[in-house]
Amino acid sequence: MVERKIRIASNEALFREINEERQELSSGGVRTERVDLVCECGAGGCSAPISVRVNDYELVRSHSTWFIVKPGHEIEDVEDVVQWHESFNVVEKRAGRAAELVHEADPRR
Repeated sequence: MVERKIRIASNEALFREINEERQELSSGGVRTERVDLVCECGAGGCSAPISVRVNDYELVRSHSTWFIVKPGHEIEDVEDVVQWHESFNVVEKRAGRAAELVHEADPRR
């Protein structure tokens, strides 16, 4: 069970890093209203697109244990939904080694 939680956390951290790079590249230093991301769920093969307002994205990025996922992509036994939106949800890693891992891997930390 612990290995599964770590694998899920590693997947989420990887997708967060990809989204950080996409956001930087797409904005080119210009302030935009929305950013196009990929789902940050823990499923390794998911690459579902999500369009998010920049201010929502920045709010999520201010919490190292929060991730943006498509509705229905939550993994209920390892994370909690902390925000519900029309096209995405925000999940938070529960305390423990997986939460520590994603905190340490946060590119904004």
